[in-house]
Amino acid sequence: MKKVKIAFLVLGLIGAIQFLVGTTAAMYVYDGGTLHQPQLREYSFTRNYFSDLGRSKTFRGQPNTPAQQIFTFSLIFSGVSTLFYFLALPGLFRSKIIILATSLFGILAGISYIGIALIPWNLNYWGHVNCVRTGFVAFLIMSILYAIAIFREEGFPNKYGKALIIFSLILGIQILIMFYGPRAYRSDEGLFIQVIAQKVVVYAEIFVILYTSIGALRHGLRKY
Repeated sequence: MKKVKIAFLVLGLIGAIQFLVGTTAAMYVYDGGTLHQPQLREYSFTRNYFSDLGRSKTFRGQPNTPAQQIFTFSLIFSGVSTLFYFLALPGLFRSKIIILATSLFGILAGISYIGIALIPWNLNYWGHVNCVRTGFVAFLIMSILYAIAIFREEGFPNKYGKALIIFSLILGIQILIMFYGPRAYRSDEGLFIQVIAQKVVVYAEIFVILYTSIGALRHGLRKY
């Protein structure tokens, strides 16, 4: 059982790495344009959301099959690995109530990621958006709770908790922009702000998952 939990922690690490690699590959083959420039034949890092990679059709109405398949697989794998990671986490901490709540919100985030992958936003806009919003909010709550659990856990370096707090501030700002910032569909400038905010928080999330996964793995190896 202990080896299984360690394997789940390693899976969380692998999930973050493969999402970075997978989305980069999907960006390379994406041929769909942007919301305000559908004629573009490439991925715009500052004008395309990650979710554009998962559209069933491009903004020109053409099939987006290669990018969609890569993105969907990568995000589902990431979501599943997140689920397993947070299933393993409670066994590492003494603060059972806090870490259980942490895991519940982490699992909710993982389920939301799977939902994002399976519901292209051009086919079901509000279904997709609700998964995105749920995933980000759940991950914010999880990060705060995870930081508290780390600060209260003897032998788990506080630097990992501090990283989660810094990330929580970044994610909190992004959530405010997502809900109250300029609307992407109204102007290219609004699209730019929303896309950049998403890019910053997603790459920060990848980093914090990698960083805290290493911390949890080291703590688990010492504990077990």
